[in-house]
Amino acid sequence: MPNPIAVKYIWLYLAIQLSTQVLHAEKGHQDNMKSREGSAELSFQSASFSNRGKDSVLVIFDRYDRSGAGVVFKVFYPAKDHTISISGIPAGKYYFTIQCMGLHRDKIEKVVRIKSRKMQTIAIKLKDCDEFNKERVVIPAERTDFSNLRIISMK
Repeated sequence: MPNPIAVKYIWLYLAIQLSTQVLHAEKGHQDNMKSREGSAELSFQSASFSNRGKDSVLVIFDRYDRSGAGVVFKVFYPAKDHTISISGIPAGKYYFTIQCMGLHRDKIEKVVRIKSRKMQTIAIKLKDCDEFNKERVVIPAERTDFSNLRIISMK
């Protein structure tokens, strides 16, 4: 009859070996996934974009073959150089949607191909816009001439 303590040590040794093999397999899978990821840099071209820190951008990458939901569905805030960097995007072809949600209200849709280990630069031209400020609104004084109204002058 085998010693019960020796059997426990054997089972413990096998459990440790199995867990280390699983950890190494997961690490190899993660390294393989990272090698198939790319990144994108959005470069906004507008004179008034993010000059006061009031712009934010919703970014959606949706697979071109419609095999899955959006990969990146997040709100970003542009840096001082009017760019947004997005990393960790799986390589492939995507429907790319950008919705500006601040001072600008532009919506841009494109088809973009992300390559593994490459930085895809996407230039985005925004329409010019101005911020509403009620102190700068000037309503001109206008006098209404009631004698020229169509209701009063019957012809």
